[in-house]
Amino acid sequence: MCYTIKSYAPWDKKGIKLKRNINGIKKLLAALLAASCIFTGGCSALMGNTYTSRAKDYDFSAMTMVQLEEPEEGRLAAVIHTTLGDMTAVLYPEYAPNTVDNFVNRSKDGYYDNTKIYAVYETRFAATGSAANDGSTGASNDGQLIENEYTPNLWPFKGALCSYSTTAGYGDSRYIICNTFDFTEEDIETLKSVQKDGKQLFPQELIDAWVEHGSLPTLSGMQTVFGQIVEGMEVMEKIMSAEVDEETAVPKEDIFVKHIDIIEYQKNS
Repeated sequence: MCYTIKSYAPWDKKGIKLKRNINGIKKLLAALLAASCIFTGGCSALMGNTYTSRAKDYDFSAMTMVQLEEPEEGRLAAVIHTTLGDMTAVLYPEYAPNTVDNFVNRSKDGYYDNTKIYAVYETRFAATGSAANDGSTGASNDGQLIENEYTPNLWPFKGALCSYSTTAGYGDSRYIICNTFDFTEEDIETLKSVQKDGKQLFPQELIDAWVEHGSLPTLSGMQTVFGQIVEGMEVMEKIMSAEVDEETAVPKEDIFVKHIDIIEYQKNS
C-alpha cells in the first residue's frame, strides 16, 4: 500500500547528441531551486566557494562510475512507457535501496499509471512521478519521506533518474529525468575550482565524464540518483524538446507516463 505525502546510453559513443495549477508548479520549481540551484545559467553561480553538496564528504579513492558501464543482463530495470515512446532504465538497489524499493512498489501498484510529465525546464530535466497534475504530492511505502541516499558511484549524468520532494534532503515517488548543461570553458574551470582542504574536490576523470557524456553536476550530492536510461534516449530527447509554458515550464501538449514495467534487463539485440 502506498500513502500520499503532501508537501544515448553513456557507454555508447554513437549515442544521440546532445496554467494548469500555476501555484503548484511554481512551488515545485522553487523547491527544486532551493534544493539544487539547477535553474541558473551554468555551473559558475552554483559551485564556487558556496558549494554545499554532500559530495564534499565523498571518498573518491574507490569511485566507480557504474552508469558508464554497460549493464549486466538480469539487472533490475524499468520500462517507462510514455505517450512519446518507451525508455528502459536500469536501477541501482545496491546504492539506493530505499528509493529503488519505493519506485518499484509504486510501479507495480500502478501509482505511476497515466501520470503527467508536469515540467520540462529549459531542456535540462523533466519532472514526473506525482498523482497530482501539478506535481504537488508524492507517495511512499509508509507515508514518510525517504532520506536521500548518497554514493560517489552514481552521478546525475544525462539520462539519470533522480528522486526528489519539496523537502531538501528527502525524496518520494517524484523523480526527474536529467538532460545536460551545455558546458562552457568557464563552467569547466568552475568545476575544477571547487575545493576541499585546499585541494580540487572533483576528480578530473569525473569532470571529464560529466562533459563528455552530459550531466547536471549541480545535482551532485543533492538528490538520490537511482537509475539510468540505457535504451530509448531518443524518447528522452523528444520529451526535453517539448514546447512549454514560459512561466510554469508545463508542456503545452500533455505528455504522460502510461505505465512502468519492472523487468530484468536484457540487452536489446
